Amino acid sequence: MVMDKLVEEYKVNVVEWGCAPGSGRYGLQIDLANDISAVFPYINAVVNDGYYDHGNHILIWRETDQVYALNFKEVRVGRIEDPLKAIHIANEIIAKINTVWLDRHNITPRFSERRLPTVIDLLKYLPKTNCRQCGYITCLAYAAELRTSQARLEDCLPLSEPKYTENDRKLRSILSSA
Repeated sequence: MVMDKLVEEYKVNVVEWGCAPGSGRYGLQIDLANDISAVFPYINAVVNDGYYDHGNHILIWRETDQVYALNFKEVRVGRIEDPLKAIHIANEIIAKINTVWLDRHNITPRFSERRLPTVIDLLKYLPKTNCRQCGYITCLAYAAELRTSQARLEDCLPLSEPKYTENDRKLRSILSSA
């Protein structure tokens, strides 16, 4: 028996970002009826800027301003600007997962892993002002979201100041090599 779709049943929830409560920033949590980790090496082969941990069955990547995190029976989507578009965005990512699954025989899976930098690796180069200009309560919370591409380096306005030029360069290097 050949499965046409990997994902047929799912439930969509709009959630507020845990590291930025009250900020008006939202994401999606898509709960799946079945384990989709078999598709991760194929998606890892077709996406750019992904972080893949084969042993723990986690895949994270960014497309334009959207961030996707897949784990066993869950898909999370970050940076939802308009919660009213949640169902549309959920349907798009599910369609992408199913398309890759259907086309897996034409895709060479990529099992190579890219590891995320630690939160502390990023925090040590941030200004540590806790100014909240990035939308997060602390620089630590921002670093945690920066680590998984839920936040952008450009969100930290103090990093654009001349005194942080070297820190900005080091952060960009860490994030591009991860």
